[in-house]
Amino acid sequence: MGAWGHNSFENDTAGDWIWGLKPAKKSLLGKLKSPFVYPMSAIDKLLKSDLYIDSPEGEEAIAAAECLAAAQGKPPADPPEDLEKWLASLSGARPEKDMIDRAKQALLKVRNDEQSELRELWKDTEYFEPWQAAIDDLITRLHTPPLPLP
Repeated sequence: MGAWGHNSFENDTAGDWIWGLKPAKKSLLGKLKSPFVYPMSAIDKLLKSDLYIDSPEGEEAIAAAECLAAAQGKPPADPPEDLEKWLASLSGARPEKDMIDRAKQALLKVRNDEQSELRELWKDTEYFEPWQAAIDDLITRLHTPPLPLP
């Protein structure tokens, strides 16, 4: 596990994943294309898995859930630069309730499921409880009402 901390972006996989998060773009008609396709693909990939959840899938789903929380005005304490650029491109777009619900399901699966490799890896360290607390904090940020747009 290439991790240097228990927070969402303190691992190599999340760092690689967030690099793929591109600023939202407008269609030819000037309408903003859904900026949530990339984060939701990581979340949905994890949710569709009925088998063992590999560590990278869990780390990507956590990073993706952070994107949704940040889009609601509740970013992590020290957001990566790529996340800040993406947030600046959203033009007020917010994730739908269904997206938030799916993100929570994915987080709970990573945190609690015995088939989660990431849970297994953290369980064997002294940082298991702080890791769980970081996921709990993310779930709370996802499920509190969005902050008003500036």
